[in-house]
Parts: sequence; structure tokens; C-alpha cells
Amino acid sequence: MAVPDLPALLGYLRAAGWALEDDDGRTTQWRPVRPDGAPDVHVVLPAGPDVLDYADRAHEALRTIAYVERRLPAEIVKDIQVGGADNLAVRLTPDVPPGEAPLVLAHSAISALRNYVTASAAAALGADDLVLKPRRPQRAEAYAEQTRISTQRGSFVLSLALPLDDGFVEAQTEDDGGQLPFIQVVAEPFGRKVTARMLTVAHRARDLAQQVSDGTQPLSSFGKPGPHVPNATELAALGALGGPDHDLYQMRFALSPLAGATQRPEQLVITPGQQRILGEAADFLRTKQSRIGVTVTGLVVRLFRESKLGPGEVVIQGVGDDTGIDRRYRVELTESDYADALRAHRFGLQVTASGDLDVRGTRRALRRLTSFSVLPGLEDD
Repeated sequence: MAVPDLPALLGYLRAAGWALEDDDGRTTQWRPVRPDGAPDVHVVLPAGPDVLDYADRAHEALRTIAYVERRLPAEIVKDIQVGGADNLAVRLTPDVPPGEAPLVLAHSAISALRNYVTASAAAALGADDLVLKPRRPQRAEAYAEQTRISTQRGSFVLSLALPLDDGFVEAQTEDDGGQLPFIQVVAEPFGRKVTARMLTVAHRARDLAQQVSDGTQPLSSFGKPGPHVPNATELAALGALGGPDHDLYQMRFALSPLAGATQRPEQLVITPGQQRILGEAADFLRTKQSRIGVTVTGLVVRLFRESKLGPGEVVIQGVGDDTGIDRRYRVELTESDYADALRAHRFGLQVTASGDLDVRGTRRALRRLTSFSVLPGLEDD
């Protein structure tokens, strides 16, 4: 494990809540301001980098910092190298010698991690659809590109560094050692929002999958709207991390103190059965989710029929009463209702339609209409 240089290590101590207690000109002594119940500990570093045993002292300092922060020394080094980063470690359990993994499992896990990060970043930006649009927000895609993956000792551990500041790549340049200059991270940066989303979703998805497995909840419960509901991409990623055979895996979230984290790292175990249910839930959201008795109110933005007379199809841009979210809905209308929709489109009037919601990927349609009407406007006065 490469050690950070002295300026970077000192910069981290200051920003992470360590206080300079003594400086005798040859060494500096640091103590945590908020040790969180840890025994009285301190870190001693040389006053300058030009000492023969700097690497040994730095390693000792990292072990002490890791003990106080309940993290791994490697996670702290990555935190410093990136300029502030949370860490997600996934321990896979293939039936192969330690440190190895089948290529198909490694590929599945890495692809799933990228999708997991991108989907959670999109959700952190306000994309609360249960099925994300094929084109993700550019900032979410850019953030996923900034994450760094490495391996740790263990059966087969993938370690993902999630940058706190999603603009650090453009704002910083790497030095000859490949280490980014230390940065001061603002409270609750975008990267922390992404990590918090990933952690919340992992807990919720695992617990709901277990309830479905126990028979206390139906699979359709994954489609219920609400805050922090996992989207289909996140569910698919969590279901694919164990590979095609759904090998048991463990997740460990360790948050950087640079954004105010003081809690212990959190660990989750995702069983093969839970992974299968998560995959099924993702498929359900993408292909089978529907609801009965949904009312949509909005504007007619598109009309189509094959002839001048007869029924036709319209697209309503509006809000459904099941979610309160503005979306587009396809609706098939009778000839009479189509004439009303044409009038509403011509005069910019709102319409309301009630029926059963049918979802196919990102496309929504109202089937088996029970009502369709044009809301009164100024032209009706």
C-alpha cells in the first residue's frame, strides 16, 4: 500500500477533525477532536518528509487513523488520493482460490456496480421514475466515470471509491505520483448524496426482497410509489452483483469523515434467494407494472389516427393521481372523444382521462378508459 506524502496526510488530518497538539520542530502530534468513544490515541508525524523512516511512520499513522475512524488503512489512502471519497466494498464468494474470481462473475459484478452508481446518481439528481429513461442525466454518467475500482485482500473484494466532489476531475490535475492534491469538501456534496442513496436503497431492497420471500409482501410491492424507492436499474444491479449463479455477496459502506460522517461502516449480506427476487422485481417494474383506476390531467401534445374519421390515439402530458409526477401517457380514444381531444389541443385546454395504467418500460398508457373529458377554459365562457 502506497503511503500519501506528508502535506496530503497533514491536510487530511486537519479536515477530518484532528487537532495539532504539539510541534517541537522535529515532529508533530495530533489527536482526534471527536474520538467517538475511542481510547486516548494520537498520531505522531515528522515535521518534514526528508526522514529515512517516513514510510514506517506514515503506515503507523494510517493504522491509528483507521482505528479511530473504524475504516481500513487502504480506504483512508484512497480517500486522500481522490481528494475525498466514500467507499463501497463488495465481497464475492466464488468457489475458487482466494483472490481469484471467474471472469463471468467479475464482469457481471463490475457492470452491476457501474449501473448501480449511475442509477443512484440519477435518483440523487431527482430522477424518481421506477424505470429510468434510457438516456441518463449527463451528470450521473459523468459521476460514474469518476469512480475508481480496485481489489482488496479477501475471497474476492471489489473496492469502489465514490468521490465526494463530482467536479474534482476537471478542477484538479494529478502529480507525478498519481495522487490528487487534497481538497476541502463542502458539507453534503453530491457524492455523499449518491452514497446515501446507494446505502438506503440496498437496505430497502434487501428487506423488501426478504419480505417477498417470506410471503408477507407481494412482488408488486416493489412498484409502490414513495420516498427512496429503488428503481429498476438499482434492483437489477443488486440482483446481478452475485453473478449468473447468484453467489452470496457482502456489501460494506464506509463513509469519509470529510463530509461529516461519524457512523460506523455498515455491512449487508445479500443472499442468493434475495438476488433472484431483486432481479424479478426489476423485470416486473420494466414490463408488468400496472395500476387500476388512474386519473391523468394535462394537455394533449400529440394526436394520430389513420383516417379523417374514426378512433385515434393521443398523448397527454400531465400528472397522474397515483404519483403526482408529470409524465406522458398514450390514450386510445373513440371518434367522439378524439374530436374533443382535437378541440382541446387546438385551444390549449386541459383534459382528464381515467383508466387502467399499463407500463411497458418507460412508456405509459391508459387502457380500458372509464372517462374522458375536456376541462372548461376561457373559450367556454
